Amino acid sequence: MAHSSLDGIFGHCPITPSSLRNPSRLGGRPILVALTLCAVIFLAPAQSWARDTPPTTSETLETLNEGFRALYRERTRQVLEALPLVLVVQNHSITAVRGTHRRLYPIPLQRYTEARAIVHAALGFHGLMGNLAQTQPADIDWRRVENFLLDLQRTRQAVGRSALSKGEQAQALQLLDILQQASRSALSTRSFSASDLTAIMRRSEPPMTALAETIGHAHAKAMAAVLQRIQTDATEEEWQNAVAVVAGPMTPRRNNLETAIVAAALGPEHLGSRIFYAENLFSVDAALSYLQVLAGDRELSQNVFDDPQRMWEDLFAPVSRTLVEEDFYVELAQ
Repeated sequence: MAHSSLDGIFGHCPITPSSLRNPSRLGGRPILVALTLCAVIFLAPAQSWARDTPPTTSETLETLNEGFRALYRERTRQVLEALPLVLVVQNHSITAVRGTHRRLYPIPLQRYTEARAIVHAALGFHGLMGNLAQTQPADIDWRRVENFLLDLQRTRQAVGRSALSKGEQAQALQLLDILQQASRSALSTRSFSASDLTAIMRRSEPPMTALAETIGHAHAKAMAAVLQRIQTDATEEEWQNAVAVVAGPMTPRRNNLETAIVAAALGPEHLGSRIFYAENLFSVDAALSYLQVLAGDRELSQNVFDDPQRMWEDLFAPVSRTLVEEDFYVELAQ
Protein backbone atom coordinates (compact mmCIF):
# COMPACT_ATOMS: atom_id res chain seq x y z
CA MET A 1 0.00 0.00 0.00
CA ALA A 2 2.85 2.33 0.81
CA HIS A 3 4.39 1.74 -2.61
CA SER A 4 1.18 2.36 -4.52
CA SER A 5 0.60 5.58 -2.54
CA LEU A 6 4.01 6.87 -3.55
CA ASP A 7 3.34 5.92 -7.14
CA GLY A 8 0.23 8.07 -6.99
CA ILE A 9 2.17 11.06 -5.67
CA PHE A 10 4.70 10.80 -8.50
CA GLY A 11 1.84 10.77 -11.03
CA HIS A 12 3.17 10.73 -14.60
CA CYS A 13 6.83 10.94 -13.60
CA PRO A 14 8.84 8.30 -15.52
CA ILE A 15 10.65 7.39 -12.29
CA THR A 16 8.40 5.89 -9.68
CA PRO A 17 9.12 3.76 -6.67
CA SER A 18 8.09 0.77 -8.77
CA SER A 19 10.46 1.68 -11.63
CA LEU A 20 13.31 2.16 -9.19
CA ARG A 21 12.68 -1.37 -7.93
CA ASN A 22 12.70 -2.55 -11.53
CA PRO A 23 15.04 -0.36 -13.70
CA SER A 24 13.96 -2.15 -16.86
CA ARG A 25 10.62 -0.33 -16.56
CA LEU A 26 12.39 2.92 -17.53
CA GLY A 27 12.36 1.65 -21.10
CA GLY A 28 16.07 2.20 -21.61
CA ARG A 29 15.85 5.95 -21.07
CA PRO A 30 18.87 7.50 -19.31
CA ILE A 31 18.20 7.87 -15.63
CA LEU A 32 19.48 11.51 -15.59
CA VAL A 33 16.97 12.58 -18.24
CA ALA A 34 14.21 10.77 -16.44
CA LEU A 35 15.12 12.44 -13.16
CA THR A 36 15.01 15.87 -14.85
CA LEU A 37 11.59 15.22 -16.31
CA CYS A 38 10.42 14.02 -12.95
CA ALA A 39 11.58 17.21 -11.23
CA VAL A 40 9.84 19.40 -13.80
CA ILE A 41 6.58 17.51 -13.57
CA PHE A 42 6.66 17.29 -9.80
CA LEU A 43 7.53 20.97 -9.18
CA ALA A 44 5.29 22.57 -11.81
CA PRO A 45 2.08 22.34 -9.79
CA ALA A 46 3.75 24.06 -6.80
CA GLN A 47 5.03 26.89 -8.99
CA SER A 48 1.63 27.31 -10.60
CA TRP A 49 0.03 27.35 -7.18
CA ALA A 50 2.49 30.07 -6.01
CA ARG A 51 1.61 32.29 -8.99
CA ASP A 52 -2.08 31.89 -8.33
CA THR A 53 -1.79 33.01 -4.70
CA PRO A 54 -3.67 36.31 -4.49
CA PRO A 55 -1.74 39.33 -3.11
CA THR A 56 -2.53 40.56 0.36
CA THR A 57 -4.45 43.79 0.85
CA SER A 58 -1.24 45.52 1.94
CA GLU A 59 0.57 44.34 -1.20
CA THR A 60 -2.30 45.50 -3.40
CA LEU A 61 -2.35 48.93 -1.77
CA GLU A 62 1.42 49.30 -2.03
CA THR A 63 1.27 48.53 -5.76
CA LEU A 64 -1.48 51.12 -6.18
CA ASN A 65 0.55 53.58 -4.08
CA GLU A 66 3.52 53.24 -6.41
CA GLY A 67 1.30 53.98 -9.38
CA PHE A 68 -0.25 57.04 -7.73
CA ARG A 69 3.18 58.41 -6.81
CA ALA A 70 4.43 57.85 -10.35
CA LEU A 71 1.57 59.96 -11.69
CA TYR A 72 2.40 62.70 -9.19
CA ARG A 73 6.10 62.63 -10.14
CA GLU A 74 5.16 63.14 -13.79
CA ARG A 75 3.47 66.38 -12.82
CA THR A 76 6.24 67.56 -10.50
CA ARG A 77 8.70 67.05 -13.36
CA GLN A 78 6.55 69.31 -15.53
CA VAL A 79 6.47 71.94 -12.78
CA LEU A 80 10.26 71.87 -12.48
CA GLU A 81 10.82 72.16 -16.22
CA ALA A 82 8.41 75.11 -16.37
CA LEU A 83 10.63 77.20 -14.07
CA PRO A 84 12.30 79.90 -16.21
CA LEU A 85 15.80 79.59 -14.68
CA VAL A 86 17.24 77.22 -12.11
CA LEU A 87 20.75 77.64 -10.74
CA VAL A 88 22.42 74.55 -9.32
CA VAL A 89 25.26 75.94 -7.24
CA GLN A 90 28.33 73.89 -6.35
CA ASN A 91 31.60 75.24 -5.02
CA HIS A 92 33.35 74.50 -8.33
CA SER A 93 30.61 75.52 -10.79
CA ILE A 94 27.11 76.87 -11.34
CA THR A 95 24.79 75.11 -13.78
CA ALA A 96 22.06 77.24 -15.35
CA VAL A 97 19.07 75.06 -16.19
CA ARG A 98 16.27 76.15 -18.51
CA GLY A 99 13.80 73.31 -18.97
CA THR A 100 15.93 70.44 -20.24
CA HIS A 101 18.79 72.68 -21.40
CA ARG A 102 21.86 73.11 -19.19
CA ARG A 103 24.82 75.46 -19.34
CA LEU A 104 27.84 75.06 -17.09
CA TYR A 105 29.70 78.06 -15.65
CA PRO A 106 33.00 76.97 -14.05
CA ILE A 107 34.32 78.78 -10.96
CA PRO A 108 38.11 79.30 -10.58
CA LEU A 109 39.04 77.08 -7.66
CA GLN A 110 42.79 76.52 -7.54
CA ARG A 111 43.55 78.67 -4.49
CA TYR A 112 40.45 77.31 -2.74
CA THR A 113 41.36 73.65 -3.24
CA GLU A 114 45.04 74.16 -2.40
CA ALA A 115 44.22 76.03 0.82
CA ARG A 116 41.64 73.40 1.76
CA ALA A 117 44.24 70.64 1.48
CA ILE A 118 46.59 72.57 3.75
CA VAL A 119 43.92 73.32 6.35
CA HIS A 120 42.92 69.66 6.31
CA ALA A 121 46.37 68.83 7.68
CA ALA A 122 44.94 70.04 10.99
CA LEU A 123 42.05 67.61 10.58
CA GLY A 124 44.53 64.82 9.92
CA PHE A 125 46.50 65.76 13.04
CA HIS A 126 43.33 65.78 15.12
CA GLY A 127 42.30 62.36 13.84
CA LEU A 128 45.69 60.72 14.24
CA MET A 129 46.71 62.19 17.57
CA GLY A 130 43.21 61.95 19.00
CA ASN A 131 43.36 58.23 18.24
CA LEU A 132 46.79 57.88 19.85
CA ALA A 133 45.66 59.77 22.95
CA GLN A 134 43.03 57.07 23.52
CA THR A 135 45.37 54.13 22.85
CA GLN A 136 47.41 52.29 25.44
CA PRO A 137 51.10 53.39 25.18
CA ALA A 138 52.29 49.85 24.54
CA ASP A 139 49.92 49.52 21.58
CA ILE A 140 50.76 52.80 19.82
CA ASP A 141 52.33 52.48 16.37
CA TRP A 142 54.63 55.51 16.31
CA ARG A 143 55.49 54.86 12.67
CA ARG A 144 52.15 56.49 11.86
CA VAL A 145 53.42 59.73 13.41
CA GLU A 146 56.66 59.42 11.43
CA ASN A 147 54.65 59.03 8.22
CA PHE A 148 52.47 61.99 9.17
CA LEU A 149 55.59 64.13 9.63
CA LEU A 150 56.71 63.16 6.14
CA ASP A 151 53.33 64.24 4.77
CA LEU A 152 53.60 67.56 6.60
CA GLN A 153 57.04 68.11 5.06
CA ARG A 154 55.69 67.38 1.58
CA THR A 155 52.85 69.85 2.27
CA ARG A 156 55.38 72.54 3.26
CA GLN A 157 57.24 72.03 0.00
CA ALA A 158 54.01 72.32 -1.98
CA VAL A 159 53.05 75.59 -0.27
CA GLY A 160 55.87 77.48 -2.00
CA ARG A 161 54.72 76.23 -5.40
CA SER A 162 51.02 76.89 -4.79
CA ALA A 163 48.80 79.64 -6.17
CA LEU A 164 48.37 81.11 -2.67
CA SER A 165 49.38 84.70 -2.10
CA LYS A 166 52.51 85.42 -0.05
CA GLY A 167 50.39 86.28 2.96
CA GLU A 168 48.38 83.08 2.59
CA GLN A 169 51.56 81.04 2.24
CA ALA A 170 52.87 82.56 5.48
CA GLN A 171 49.65 81.63 7.28
CA ALA A 172 49.84 78.10 5.89
CA LEU A 173 53.46 77.66 7.02
CA GLN A 174 52.62 78.93 10.49
CA LEU A 175 49.90 76.30 10.79
CA LEU A 176 52.20 73.55 9.54
CA ASP A 177 54.95 74.64 11.99
CA ILE A 178 52.59 74.13 14.93
CA LEU A 179 51.57 70.67 13.73
CA GLN A 180 55.14 69.60 13.00
CA GLN A 181 56.50 70.73 16.36
CA ALA A 182 53.71 68.94 18.22
CA SER A 183 54.21 65.73 16.22
CA ARG A 184 57.98 65.73 16.78
CA SER A 185 57.49 66.32 20.50
CA ALA A 186 55.06 63.41 20.79
CA LEU A 187 57.41 61.18 18.82
CA SER A 188 60.43 62.01 20.97
CA THR A 189 58.64 61.56 24.31
CA ARG A 190 56.49 58.66 23.13
CA SER A 191 53.50 60.25 24.83
CA PHE A 192 50.47 62.31 23.91
CA SER A 193 47.31 63.10 25.86
CA ALA A 194 43.85 64.47 25.21
CA SER A 195 44.82 67.73 26.94
CA ASP A 196 47.86 67.98 24.63
CA LEU A 197 45.52 67.61 21.65
CA THR A 198 43.25 70.42 22.84
CA ALA A 199 46.21 72.74 23.50
CA ILE A 200 47.71 72.17 20.03
CA MET A 201 44.41 72.61 18.23
CA ARG A 202 43.77 75.86 20.09
CA ARG A 203 47.20 77.13 18.98
CA SER A 204 46.46 76.18 15.38
CA GLU A 205 43.15 78.05 15.27
CA PRO A 206 44.40 81.63 14.56
CA PRO A 207 46.46 80.85 11.41
CA MET A 208 43.84 78.36 10.23
CA THR A 209 41.02 80.90 10.60
CA ALA A 210 43.07 83.69 9.01
CA LEU A 211 43.82 81.52 5.98
CA ALA A 212 40.17 80.45 5.69
CA GLU A 213 39.00 84.07 5.74
CA THR A 214 41.31 85.27 2.98
CA ILE A 215 40.52 82.27 0.79
CA GLY A 216 36.81 82.65 1.54
CA HIS A 217 36.78 86.26 0.35
CA ALA A 218 38.60 85.26 -2.84
CA HIS A 219 36.12 82.44 -3.44
CA ALA A 220 33.17 84.77 -2.87
CA LYS A 221 34.56 87.26 -5.36
CA ALA A 222 35.08 84.57 -8.01
CA MET A 223 31.60 83.11 -7.57
CA ALA A 224 29.94 86.53 -7.56
CA ALA A 225 31.61 87.26 -10.90
CA VAL A 226 30.18 84.03 -12.33
CA LEU A 227 26.70 84.94 -11.07
CA GLN A 228 27.07 88.33 -12.76
CA ARG A 229 27.84 86.55 -16.03
CA ILE A 230 24.75 84.36 -15.64
CA GLN A 231 22.61 87.44 -14.97
CA THR A 232 23.99 89.09 -18.11
CA ASP A 233 23.09 86.00 -20.15
CA ALA A 234 19.55 85.84 -18.69
CA THR A 235 16.49 87.89 -19.48
CA GLU A 236 15.17 90.22 -16.81
CA GLU A 237 12.17 87.93 -16.24
CA GLU A 238 14.39 84.86 -15.86
CA TRP A 239 16.62 86.57 -13.31
CA GLN A 240 13.71 88.02 -11.34
CA ASN A 241 12.21 84.53 -11.00
CA ALA A 242 15.41 82.49 -10.76
CA VAL A 243 15.46 79.63 -8.27
CA ALA A 244 18.77 78.44 -6.80
CA VAL A 245 19.71 75.17 -5.16
CA VAL A 246 23.02 75.03 -3.32
CA ALA A 247 24.44 71.51 -3.16
CA GLY A 248 26.54 70.93 -0.07
CA PRO A 249 27.38 68.74 2.91
CA MET A 250 25.29 68.05 6.00
CA THR A 251 27.70 70.19 8.00
CA PRO A 252 28.41 73.01 7.71
CA ARG A 253 25.09 74.08 6.22
CA ARG A 254 24.56 76.93 8.71
CA ASN A 255 26.07 80.17 7.32
CA ASN A 256 27.20 78.26 4.24
CA LEU A 257 29.39 80.49 2.06
CA GLU A 258 27.97 79.48 -1.33
CA THR A 259 24.44 80.09 -0.06
CA ALA A 260 25.45 83.51 1.24
CA ILE A 261 26.98 84.43 -2.12
CA VAL A 262 23.79 83.46 -3.95
CA ALA A 263 21.66 85.34 -1.42
CA ALA A 264 23.77 88.45 -1.94
CA ALA A 265 23.04 88.21 -5.68
CA LEU A 266 19.35 87.26 -5.62
CA GLY A 267 18.37 88.87 -2.33
CA PRO A 268 18.48 87.35 1.19
CA GLU A 269 14.70 87.70 1.45
CA HIS A 270 14.47 84.71 -0.93
CA LEU A 271 16.24 82.29 1.42
CA GLY A 272 13.89 79.35 1.87
CA SER A 273 11.52 80.40 -0.92
CA ARG A 274 13.73 80.72 -4.02
CA ILE A 275 17.11 79.81 -2.52
CA PHE A 276 17.39 76.28 -1.13
CA TYR A 277 20.10 74.09 0.31
CA ALA A 278 20.32 70.48 -0.90
CA GLU A 279 21.94 68.66 1.98
CA ASN A 280 24.39 65.86 1.10
CA LEU A 281 23.44 66.03 -2.59
CA PHE A 282 26.50 66.63 -4.75
CA SER A 283 25.36 66.26 -8.36
CA VAL A 284 23.24 68.45 -10.62
CA ASP A 285 20.70 65.67 -11.15
CA ALA A 286 20.34 65.05 -7.41
CA ALA A 287 19.88 68.76 -6.72
CA LEU A 288 17.25 69.01 -9.46
CA SER A 289 15.41 66.00 -8.04
CA TYR A 290 15.33 67.75 -4.69
CA LEU A 291 13.99 70.93 -6.28
CA GLN A 292 11.43 68.90 -8.23
CA VAL A 293 9.95 67.71 -4.94
CA LEU A 294 9.87 71.24 -3.54
CA ALA A 295 8.31 72.76 -6.66
CA GLY A 296 5.74 70.02 -7.08
CA ASP A 297 4.74 70.09 -3.42
CA ARG A 298 4.41 73.86 -3.57
CA GLU A 299 1.87 73.57 -6.39
CA LEU A 300 -0.01 70.86 -4.51
CA SER A 301 0.00 72.98 -1.35
CA GLN A 302 -1.47 75.94 -3.18
CA ASN A 303 -4.20 73.89 -4.81
CA VAL A 304 -5.18 71.94 -1.70
CA PHE A 305 -4.51 74.29 1.21
CA ASP A 306 -4.30 77.72 -0.46
CA ASP A 307 -0.85 77.92 1.17
CA PRO A 308 2.21 77.32 -1.04
CA GLN A 309 4.41 76.18 1.85
CA ARG A 310 1.98 73.82 3.61
CA MET A 311 3.47 70.61 2.18
CA TRP A 312 6.98 71.75 3.13
CA GLU A 313 5.99 70.71 6.61
CA ASP A 314 4.77 67.30 7.70
CA LEU A 315 1.27 66.33 6.62
CA PHE A 316 0.81 65.33 10.26
CA ALA A 317 1.89 68.75 11.55
CA PRO A 318 -1.47 69.30 13.33
CA VAL A 319 -0.77 66.14 15.34
CA SER A 320 2.78 67.35 16.06
CA ARG A 321 1.38 70.56 17.52
CA THR A 322 -0.55 68.55 20.08
CA LEU A 323 2.84 67.28 21.31
CA VAL A 324 5.04 70.36 20.78
CA GLU A 325 3.04 73.59 20.85
CA GLU A 326 5.32 75.76 18.70
CA ASP A 327 6.45 75.22 15.14
CA PHE A 328 9.92 73.73 15.15
CA TYR A 329 12.70 72.81 12.76
CA VAL A 330 15.40 70.48 14.06
CA GLU A 331 18.51 72.60 13.58
CA LEU A 332 21.93 71.82 14.98
CA ALA A 333 22.59 73.56 18.28
CA GLN A 334 24.47 76.85 18.17
